[in-house]
Formats: sequence, C-alpha cells, structure tokens
Amino acid sequence: MILQPGRILETAEIGTLGTVVRIAAPEIAAQARAGQFVHVRPGTSFDPLLRRPYSFNRIDRQAGEVELLVKPLGPGGEWIASRRPGDMLDLLGPLGSAFVVHRATRNLLLVAGGTGVAPMRVLAEQEASRRNVTLLMGGRSVGHLWPSDRLPPSVEYVTTTEDGSFGITGRVTDAIGPLLAWADQLCGCGPWPMLGALGRLREQAERAPAYPGRTPLIDAQIAVEQHMGCAMGVCRACVVVTAQGNARVCREGPVFSLGDVAFDEGEPATVGILA
Repeated sequence: MILQPGRILETAEIGTLGTVVRIAAPEIAAQARAGQFVHVRPGTSFDPLLRRPYSFNRIDRQAGEVELLVKPLGPGGEWIASRRPGDMLDLLGPLGSAFVVHRATRNLLLVAGGTGVAPMRVLAEQEASRRNVTLLMGGRSVGHLWPSDRLPPSVEYVTTTEDGSFGITGRVTDAIGPLLAWADQLCGCGPWPMLGALGRLREQAERAPAYPGRTPLIDAQIAVEQHMGCAMGVCRACVVVTAQGNARVCREGPVFSLGDVAFDEGEPATVGILA
C-alpha cells in the first residue's frame, strides 16, 4: 500500500458512465492488479472527510499510469471528476484483492454493469493477447455502455440495454446463456442486483450437473462495488455476508468467489455487522 500524489494527465467524459481520469502514479501502477482499487482524497481540506474508492480502469506499468472511472456522485465524486490535466490527486493504494485468471483458461468471459466495467477493462487489456476474451456489458441505455473503441480490437463485445437502444434488449442474464456454454472462466463486476442474478444462475447450475456453462459459473469470481469508510478494514462499514461469515469488501474483497457471497442476506453493509 502506497500513499502517492498522482498528476492528472487527461480526462474524458464517457457517456453517462462518468469521467475517465488518467493519472501518472508510477509506484501504484507498478503494484496494481485487476480488481484492486485506490482510495482518493476528495479535496484539499477535511470536507468531505472520507476518501473515495475507485477500481482501476486501466493499468499501464510501463508508462507508470493508471486510469479511474469516476462517477460524479456527491461533493467528493464531483470534485474528483472536475479535476483537470496538471491537477494533483492524493492516492492511497493499491488496496484489496485481485482477480486470478487461470493459466488453462482459453475462453474468458467478462460480465460488467455500470462502473463495474472498470476492472473488466483491465482484464480485457491484460488477457486479450493470451486467450479469447468476450466482454458482456449491460446498461439502462446506450449512454451507459463502455465505448467499443476503448477495448482491444480482439475482444468480442456483446451489449445489452434495458430500453433496447443498443445491442440485445434486456439485461446481461438475457444474453449470457450461449456465452456460458463457450467460456472456461467467468469474471464479473457490477451493481448488486446484477451480481445477485449471476449468483442465482450459479445456484441453478449447482443443482443441475448438465447445466450449460456449469464450470465457469461454479468457479466464477466477482468484484463487489461498495461505499467505504477507512478502506483499511477497521470501520467495518463495507461488510458483506459470505459462506465464511462476515467479510470486509476493502480487505477480504473486493474480489470474491461468486458462490461465497450470500446475496439473499442483503446488500453490502446492510447486514452482518453485529454478528
């Protein structure tokens, strides 16, 4: 874990997803991995007090750069998203657990929703030259999708929109069937309802030995998006319930095995804190 000032190199608006912020932070970039996050100080004073967590959206170790996808929510998020090239950001990271792609994987399926595309993009860029990669992304409309020109050309990109404005009409679970049958491994990140839907598919696969795509579902890894306080494991403001008991998203996560998360127990930090 490194405390490092990062210099903003470039910013870009990505539809309604948020602002991509490219930052020179060589020490953090050297250690960062897909699924991990950085805790960003949202101002130059003590208001707002708490840092904001953002998953790495891109990691360029050679250039010493990282990218973050910042949703301008609240005064802290708005302040970070409004920074411009040349401004400095106070960064703490890399924090949390990371995705592990198995050496034997030939067909990697990535599933994303909303700002959960950030770690999926890191995996896509990291793995595109090593194996077949398909990214399945869902959003409310075309404005909530990641631009295809910001993915490696070899990555197959499948999209769904709830309003039918682009790609397949519906949600990622409406398009995932054939892709599961193709995949060797699945990694995902997105809002809690999307992850819960994947968890229910996994439960179905567990009960049916002939379920298409059973293996990637059973072994799937997910990154949980969550508000955090300290991001050091002390405040316990980001607890989820898992098969092993209460788990802190900032320390034991944000990457978990899909089958370990008890989605029916409630969203992060709403249950389990007193147990």
